[in-house]
Amino acid sequence: MSSSRRRPTRTFVSLTGPAGNIGDALIRRETLEWARGTSDELVAYVGETPDVWLHQLGVPTGTIVLRTKRSVPRWLWLLATAPRRPVLVLEAGEVPLDRGNGLRELVFLAETVIVRLKRGVVVRPPRGIRAPSNPALWLHALAARWSQVALWRDEKSAALVGGAQVVPDVGFAAGGRAGSDEEAREELIISLRGARPMPSAAWIEAVRAFARTEGLRIRTVVQVREDEERSRELADALGGEFEPWGDIDAVTQERNLRARYDDARMVISDRMHVLVLAALSGAVPVELVPTPTGKIAAAFDVIGLHGVSHDSRDADVNALTQVLVTQRGRRDEVIAAVSAAADKIAHLESRMRETVRRARR
Repeated sequence: MSSSRRRPTRTFVSLTGPAGNIGDALIRRETLEWARGTSDELVAYVGETPDVWLHQLGVPTGTIVLRTKRSVPRWLWLLATAPRRPVLVLEAGEVPLDRGNGLRELVFLAETVIVRLKRGVVVRPPRGIRAPSNPALWLHALAARWSQVALWRDEKSAALVGGAQVVPDVGFAAGGRAGSDEEAREELIISLRGARPMPSAAWIEAVRAFARTEGLRIRTVVQVREDEERSRELADALGGEFEPWGDIDAVTQERNLRARYDDARMVISDRMHVLVLAALSGAVPVELVPTPTGKIAAAFDVIGLHGVSHDSRDADVNALTQVLVTQRGRRDEVIAAVSAAADKIAHLESRMRETVRRARR
């Protein structure tokens, strides 16, 4: 989207995140896609991330890349001195608003004000709020109201800030894959958070019984590096195959994981974007853990795929097995829901680009 003005137009995009988390990389990559082509110049703030993060996200050559918190003053200076009608795209995903984040939200509010004073456009792709507290929540809500595009990935987050647009998580735009035919899918894949306690003996027995009855191999994988030891423990307990992350770079690991999901009949996880990628590959996504947070259920409810999340607390083997049996036949429903979600996100991105075009007329 070139400009006829003498000075080039400029887009700013925030792309921070932990390099060892495939899901965070996924939604930051989709954030970058929203920023691409909206201006002549692109400025990306990536925080403390290593070089592989830039490769993983596909940051284009020629981007002005700012690293570490020491570059924040330069980021603000480039915003303040940008040609009129700049674009600011904040990263999609979860926004922590607990105590200690007030100063950060004040900075984001200042960025929003700067861009609006320059008659530019502020874009907030689908986001969810975690641990809301004031003054961070109040500042965040104010900045969202002053943004032309402010989207929320769950009803609760939208309600907290008075937002109106609840839309699918941007991860659903990562590309659907045909994967293997139903009869050729012979794996049950599991990936659980390492920070949670090990599943109960009843859970282990139910998963093993379900896999045995369905003729599925059990495989544990790692989508977040900190979960690697938990995946190893689960493979041992379930008699399955453990596939470590190991020394593989993040780009290769993501490619390997998506290929595994292509061959999976079902994926069990309490990581939201494990289940998003699984669903995009045509595998049935299931959250089955004690006292789930509600984040996964909310995200899938938005795309019309209900009943993905189940509380395993106090459930016996029969009840847990029945959950898995009930979920196994949902593949066609999953494929239809994620396809519709991707179409919705594409439409939202198109509307965002039209907003930028109108601002530049």
